[in-house]
Amino acid sequence: MLLHKNQVRLSPRERDVLFRLTGSDPHYVTTRQQLKEWAACYLTALPDDAREIREIKAVLQRYLPL
Repeated sequence: MLLHKNQVRLSPRERDVLFRLTGSDPHYVTTRQQLKEWAACYLTALPDDAREIREIKAVLQRYLPL
């Protein structure tokens, strides 16, 4: 992930991992605000998520530069 002031650029690998975890491709995310909104929407742990997925989502929420 590249960051410059308010701009965000996700690598293809990061987009792929986030897509596999959430089912939503964050291809449109180009600002920190968009990343924050995307994370709030798609990184919320769901009741039917496996324990490992819930833990990965929690780690991502904690360490994403929001």
